[in-house]
Amino acid sequence: MIVSSSRDFLDSHFESDKVKSLFAAWGKHLDFSPDVAGGALICYLETMTDHLNGMVIGKGGAVNLINSLVRLYQSLGGELCCESEVIEVRVSGGKATGVKLATGEVINASKAVIANLAPTELFGRLLSAHNLPDRFNRMVARYRYGPGTMMIHLALKTLPDWLAGEELKQYIYVHIAPYVKDMTQAYNEALSGLLPDSPVLVVGQPTVVDPSRAPEGKHILWIQVRALPAHICGDTRREINGSDWDQVKEFYADRIMEKLAKYAPDIREKTLARSVFSPKDLERENPNLVGGDNLCGSHHLYQNYFFRPFPGWSRYKTPINKLYIVGAGTWPGAGVGAGSGRLLGKMLTD
Repeated sequence: MIVSSSRDFLDSHFESDKVKSLFAAWGKHLDFSPDVAGGALICYLETMTDHLNGMVIGKGGAVNLINSLVRLYQSLGGELCCESEVIEVRVSGGKATGVKLATGEVINASKAVIANLAPTELFGRLLSAHNLPDRFNRMVARYRYGPGTMMIHLALKTLPDWLAGEELKQYIYVHIAPYVKDMTQAYNEALSGLLPDSPVLVVGQPTVVDPSRAPEGKHILWIQVRALPAHICGDTRREINGSDWDQVKEFYADRIMEKLAKYAPDIREKTLARSVFSPKDLERENPNLVGGDNLCGSHHLYQNYFFRPFPGWSRYKTPINKLYIVGAGTWPGAGVGAGSGRLLGKMLTD
């Protein structure tokens, strides 16, 4: 099952196209188009786990999770320095000794430097290649990011009236693909550098269970668009001209709204405001989201499990003594479970 594609698994177990789509949509969250090897396990585990246990969101918004972690960190004596850009990991005698900030200040490390960064950000920007073995540099150069993502945030008068039924107003997540063949087509178009004709939409309705996220009586909706090219070579429909996301993002967001309106016809009338973040915008906001890839690197088999981020370097160590890397680019991959940091913490304290 680990090496099977979503389509292989689903075609051998189910007949209904709707059930297949229900499962396959979760594989898309981790860069597993229906025909990519390794997608079967992901789509099965995510679908069944969510079915059994439901899904979890932070009351009041995701920022509250961050604030809680910061308070915990500070209660243990940690100091958080925001707006302090690190421009270099300092190395002496093959050992990481600290970091240098854009201001020129140097922060020395007594025990270790731990970087929660995309591998190419750490090894390609903050650490000089001459400090690393040639073979390791070649692995860094081969590290592959997945397709880009667009986020559209809507302020709504009321929740949309879904054609599929009123019960959809009870759910936080609504996937719009609609079917396995559509997911495959959109993925292949994105990998070819084309703006997909009909991309997969992950629609979030958090105010269904958490009214505190919007003014009384109002709602918010976010749309995650998957998958998109980081660099635009053309448009599948040949309607949108331009290769710069800054130029085309609003036009492409109109296409997304057009697709959403097929399932929620009143969405435009209920929209009070719209904010669009292209793959380029996401990378500007967070350099770890290279090309708008919100997974910090493809999770295909050659770059997953004990191959993440690189073969032979799956346990957070690097060729530099006392320099460690954690985050979504390392095992267990993307998500907010903090698994890599917890595992490294146990290694350093045991």
